[in-house]
Amino acid sequence: MKRSERWLTALIVVLAIPVHLTGLLVPGFYRDPALLLPQNLGTDLVTLCIGIPLLAVSAIAMQRGSLRSRLLWLGALGYLVYAYGMYALGVRWNPLFLAYLALFGLSVFTLTIGVVGTDAALLCERAKRAPVRSVAGYLILIAVMVAALWLAEEVGALLRGSVPASVVQFEAPTNIVHVFDLGIVLPAFVIAAVMLLRGRPWGYVLAGMLLVKASTVGLWVAVMIWFSARQGFGSPPAYTAFFVALTLAGIALSWRFLTRIGSSPLVTRESTPMAMGGHER
Repeated sequence: MKRSERWLTALIVVLAIPVHLTGLLVPGFYRDPALLLPQNLGTDLVTLCIGIPLLAVSAIAMQRGSLRSRLLWLGALGYLVYAYGMYALGVRWNPLFLAYLALFGLSVFTLTIGVVGTDAALLCERAKRAPVRSVAGYLILIAVMVAALWLAEEVGALLRGSVPASVVQFEAPTNIVHVFDLGIVLPAFVIAAVMLLRGRPWGYVLAGMLLVKASTVGLWVAVMIWFSARQGFGSPPAYTAFFVALTLAGIALSWRFLTRIGSSPLVTRESTPMAMGGHER
């Protein structure tokens, strides 16, 4: 693990803990519509109890050169980029806005540095036993099904000449979830799946990272649904079951993918003594 990765991870952890504790423990802190308040609290809880610990523990394990831990770390960062993007752009302004913005920027740059510093060729070599077709099929399935849900609302509103129901309910300019998912996340799933099926080294990196990210986001959605139900904003049972099933499948595939990777450490380009002459074996 490079020094820059280590220090950036530490900054995220140190800044994130008081941010989420404030959201959970200070009554009336959020200024969003009542429908969004349970979702904000659910995001705080999952990020504090799952996202940040996963980032910290995987970073510690990376000190021993663990290949699996690096993918977990990248996946945790993928989740945090998504979550803090929601905080910075989707939560009404409050005194922690600059902290949200800082965490979003830190997560983006740490993920970028981490991906660039990953030796994709070595990872591909150590992941020959990974369940490629199952993982690729899962990623494409998520992309297609979630895109269908979001586009049904967006295209339906367009054809009716109205505003999407979620935009009206959230009292927002647009649905920020649709922006992130349709514009970035779901296309990334398809790209990773295609690259993985073609045996491209970066397909293994992206697929492993996105599996962890998808599983964490799925847990986040499940907790938000639970918080919302407690406040009287229940979701249709089919909707809840759909996301729970996707989450459980994602966790199972993440486990299979990570455990099928060889135990040899993942060595980054900066730290590999043989970076100029080939892969260390």
